[in-house]
Amino acid sequence: MTPYKRKFGREESDPAKPARTCQFCGKAGLCSMPVFLHVKADGPAHVVCYKTICVYCGKIQQITRITPDGTEKKEYAFFTLHSATRRVLTALRDFFLPREMYETPDGKADIALKVRLVRALLSLQLQRPTERSFYKDEVYDKAKEKF
Repeated sequence: MTPYKRKFGREESDPAKPARTCQFCGKAGLCSMPVFLHVKADGPAHVVCYKTICVYCGKIQQITRITPDGTEKKEYAFFTLHSATRRVLTALRDFFLPREMYETPDGKADIALKVRLVRALLSLQLQRPTERSFYKDEVYDKAKEKF
């Protein structure tokens, strides 16, 4: 077993990493903001996911992913956090929706409906990028309209 050595006093930090900058305006002002869903008008807001947004220009950032066939695909930076595994999840089925929105009459979860509702919510978010709260009725209307 190697002896444990602890340094006391001030330590030199690593050279400062450059801050992540906005893809659109070039300023260093990115932050993560929650996207809320209200099931009832007077009820609590549920955090569906988070978005990476620039505080200066208000635009949602994009992530470039490489598909298995080697092409680049741009996706908007929506994600959720999984606290048990300490990971960032980007699959739409992992985003949070209240179960009553996608539960079948026999008590089972309709994951396809959940994904359609999340897509509708994200399309509303892309139409209005500076807005953070949406209501259940407008999400259902958007899901009927688009899909």
